[in-house]
Amino acid sequence: MKPLAAPLTLRRTNIAFVFVLIGVWAVVLESMAVTVAVPAIAADFAISASRATWIMGMSQFIIVALLLPMASLGEAIGIRRLFLGGLCLFGAATVACILAPSFNTLILARAVQAIGTAAVMSVNFALARALYQNNRIGTAIGIMATSVAIATTAGPALSGLLLEVSGWRSVFGLMLLCSAVGFTGGMAMLPPNAPMGRRFDVKDAVLVALTLSCVLYVVNGAANGWPLPVMGLAAVAAALGFCVIARISKGKTGAVFPLDLLSLPVFNLSVIAAIFAFAAQSLGFVFLPFYLIDGAGLRPIDMALVLSIWPLSTALLAPILGWLSDRIAPGPIGAIGLFIFAAGFALLAAMPQGTGASGIALRLAACGIGFAVFQTPNNRLVMLSAPPDRSGAASGVISLARQFGRAFGTAIAAYTLTFASTTGSSAPLVIASGLALVGACAAVMRAIAIRDRKAS
Repeated sequence: MKPLAAPLTLRRTNIAFVFVLIGVWAVVLESMAVTVAVPAIAADFAISASRATWIMGMSQFIIVALLLPMASLGEAIGIRRLFLGGLCLFGAATVACILAPSFNTLILARAVQAIGTAAVMSVNFALARALYQNNRIGTAIGIMATSVAIATTAGPALSGLLLEVSGWRSVFGLMLLCSAVGFTGGMAMLPPNAPMGRRFDVKDAVLVALTLSCVLYVVNGAANGWPLPVMGLAAVAAALGFCVIARISKGKTGAVFPLDLLSLPVFNLSVIAAIFAFAAQSLGFVFLPFYLIDGAGLRPIDMALVLSIWPLSTALLAPILGWLSDRIAPGPIGAIGLFIFAAGFALLAAMPQGTGASGIALRLAACGIGFAVFQTPNNRLVMLSAPPDRSGAASGVISLARQFGRAFGTAIAAYTLTFASTTGSSAPLVIASGLALVGACAAVMRAIAIRDRKAS
C-alpha cells in the first residue's frame, strides 16, 4: 500500500477516520441487526424459518469467499477506491432490500450487499494504517474495536426497536443511513492513495474464493448435519484447492492468497491465535444465553443485561490497550489477554449453583477484559508484521480469521448444545477455555519469535 497522497493534519485524519468507522458500522449491522429481523421477514413473506435463515447463511459464504480477493483488488486499485466502492455497492443493495417485493428479490439484494460488505471489511484495517501510520495504529485499531463492540451490542437492540415501531424494512434503513454517511464523508475527507500497480489475478481470485467456500461448507455442514457425501466432496475440493494455491502462490509477491505473509512466524502465529480466540468467543456467545437461563436460573431480561457486560468491557478497554500497544511490546500483552480470557471461561464453568447476577457479571467481565487485552495488540502485530505494500492483504486476513473463528466456534456450539442444554453441563465453557488456551500458546510462541528476531 503506497502512502496517502499528502500528509494530513491530525484534525482531518481524525475526521476521516470517524467516517471510516461509520462505514464499518454499516457492515457490522448487516449481520447483527438483520439476525433479529429474520423472523419478521419470514412472517412477511410467508416462508419457513429454515428458508429465511438463508438471509444470513448465504451472506456469510459470500463474505468469507471474497475477503482475500477483495483485499488483493484493493492493493491493485487502491484501498480508498475499494472502500468507497464497497460502501456505494452496499448502499445500493440496501435500497433494493428495502424495496424488495419478494423473498427471492431480497436474497439477490442480500448477495450484492454481502459483496459490498466484503469490500469494506477487507481493507478497514489497511485504511487505519494508511491514515495513522505505524506510530498510532494501535490506538486507531483500539478505537475501531470499540466501535465494532458498540455496534455489536447496540445493533440487536436498535433492530428490535425499529421492528416494533415500523417493521423489518426500517432495519435496512438504518444500514442505508450509515453507509450513506460513511460514503459521503469518506469521499470528502479520505485523500487518494495510489494503487500498487499490481495486476488483479481473476483466476487466482476465483480459485481462492471457491476453496474458502468449500472450507466453510465443511465447517457449517458438520454443525448442521448436512449430507456426508457432499461434505466429503467439499473437503476434497478444499484440499486440492489449497494444494494448487500453494503451488501458484509460492514465491509470488502480491498473490491473492498471501502465502508470503503466512510464512512469517509473527504473522501466522498471530492469525492462529485470533482464530482460536474468536472461536472461543463465538462458542461462548451461542451457549451462554441457554446456560444462564436454564443453568443459572436468570430471567431473559436479566440474562441480556448480564451478557452486555462482556462487550461493554471490551469496548471500554480496547482504546486504552491500543494506546498501550503503541508504547510497549504488544506480544506479551496479547498472551496475557488470552490467559485472562481462558480463566474467565473456567470461572464460568466452575460457577457454583445459585451464583447471583453480580458474580456472573464479574466472570463475564473477565472474559471481556481478556478478549480486549488480546485483540487490539494482536491486530496491531498482524498489520505491522506485514510490509506496507501488503497492508491490504493483512487487513483481509484479520477479517477472514474472525469469520472462520466464529464459524468454528458456532459449529462446536451446535455439536455440544443439545447435550449440554438437557444435562445442565458446562462442558462448552470448558471447551471455550481450552480454545482460548490454545490461542494463548500461539501468542506465547509469537512473543518468543519476536524476542529471538530482536536478539538476532
